[in-house]
Amino acid sequence: MKVTTYLVFAECCWFATSAIFDIHYGSTEVLAVAAASLLPDADYPRSWLGHQLGGISEDLYRLFGHRSFLHSFLASVLITTVFGLPLWWITGNLASLVAIFVGYASHLLADMMTVGGVQIFWPSQVIAVFPGRDDYRIVSGSGSERVFVVVVLVVALLFYPVSRVGFDGLIYRLGGADQVYGKVMKVTDGDTISVEVYSQVQPVRLIGVDTPETVAPGQPIGCFGKQASAYTKDVLTDRLVRLEIPRIGDSEDAYGRTLAYVYFDADKDGSYEDLFNEDLIERGLARTTTFSHAYRREFERLREDVEARGVGLWRACPDELQ
Repeated sequence: MKVTTYLVFAECCWFATSAIFDIHYGSTEVLAVAAASLLPDADYPRSWLGHQLGGISEDLYRLFGHRSFLHSFLASVLITTVFGLPLWWITGNLASLVAIFVGYASHLLADMMTVGGVQIFWPSQVIAVFPGRDDYRIVSGSGSERVFVVVVLVVALLFYPVSRVGFDGLIYRLGGADQVYGKVMKVTDGDTISVEVYSQVQPVRLIGVDTPETVAPGQPIGCFGKQASAYTKDVLTDRLVRLEIPRIGDSEDAYGRTLAYVYFDADKDGSYEDLFNEDLIERGLARTTTFSHAYRREFERLREDVEARGVGLWRACPDELQ
């Protein structure tokens, strides 16, 4: 197969893996997948990588032959260990290690779909192919490979948005949201406000965020709770906001509070495009919640970055966050 085929198929496998297993990734992981997807062809001097390696590739070919050891499950584990573990240590993100494995394994799976197959269980000489009939497999360099690339590219483009927002996030976004404008009349604590909408004051709980408690009966004031509450009061009190209330799922919590995303006009240009829920996370004033919603993955990625940098409560409250 051509280099392009391996690269496109590898990224498709990565987007699918991320979507299914809720793996948060960045550009490092995308590049790691691409690089790992080319490594098995180090044993083939006529490949692109083989040309780059020169004599090393020829030595590997003489020692193992093509599509044997480097195209085996054993090799995928060894490569993941040798390259994935250091990358995980450097980035601090387990996704980097997973990316190496997925990228390498995608190459083996792609070659299993060709007529020649691979010795996936090396040192066993058994050839593994998928699917079972030759008529359904790909002939390298032929029209069937070009069709395969087109199909995989389409699937990759479909999986990409799901890998970023998750299946649950995509469903919530497709379901849409009701939008209303109102004035913030009262701030109860960092994540709960009261908004006047259509001449009625309605308590609103911000979706996806959880600031430390400051008013819960019988509970002490949480670490960094006063700072979170003060910030929300400073920014939102007597301010016009836009509420987005998802149409999918519950519109109210157990306490009768409307669940919503709260947008405000930070630049005072009339846009109302600044998401206050996200602002709280970015400033280290709130944790994230685990239940499904439209921006769960984005909030989680932002929270991980803020926590890693030790912003706000992540620096001030290490004992309470363990």
